[in-house]
Amino acid sequence: MDMRFALGMSEGMKDYEAEASPKKASLFRDLLSSLPPNQSSEPLIVEVGMGSFPNSKFYRPSANRPLDIVGVDPNDSMKNFAMSNAEKDSLTKNGNSVRIVHGVSEALPFNDDSVDAVVCSLTLCSVLDPQKSISEIKRVLKPGGKFLFWEHVLSQTDSGMANFQVAMTPAQVRCADGCHLNRKTGETINNAGFKRVDMEYFELKNFGFLNPTVAGLATK
Repeated sequence: MDMRFALGMSEGMKDYEAEASPKKASLFRDLLSSLPPNQSSEPLIVEVGMGSFPNSKFYRPSANRPLDIVGVDPNDSMKNFAMSNAEKDSLTKNGNSVRIVHGVSEALPFNDDSVDAVVCSLTLCSVLDPQKSISEIKRVLKPGGKFLFWEHVLSQTDSGMANFQVAMTPAQVRCADGCHLNRKTGETINNAGFKRVDMEYFELKNFGFLNPTVAGLATK
């Protein structure tokens, strides 16, 4: 099951990622430009639920500034796909470090105030405890550190779509590795106690119940 899901995410989400790419690229530019310029060590960026690492290409603008990128994922079958994308986008050739560790979002393996930035993309839909996960992200971030998020959510504009998402959630949880279609992740992030949350709700096209989306940057 883990390998089948990993393969499906790697191969089956290419059209989705292509449509998401312009907005994601803008968010990553803002995130990378916010990293502290003069610290002695490489900035540490943690991707929670890295999956097959479709975000690898967005780190390339920092090729002149090495990054320490650590992916945390409970599905070990994702690792080969993730490292393949990192190599395809030449991340390791530009001095960046890319590592993947087994873990879950509710218990991140990092000390308090130790991470420069956290990225979470299409992950909070499937975690067991979204509130705990976001609390963990906030815990490990350094003061002033940023959390980049991109999550599909319950529709805010179409009650028919929202009702369909609610009805389909039990089947989606069973067949898509715990993915919930009915979560209000934007509200969860807004209520997590970040110093600032810059969030946008929008709707993609042609992806059905994955169209409603929240994305942005939260600052600790």
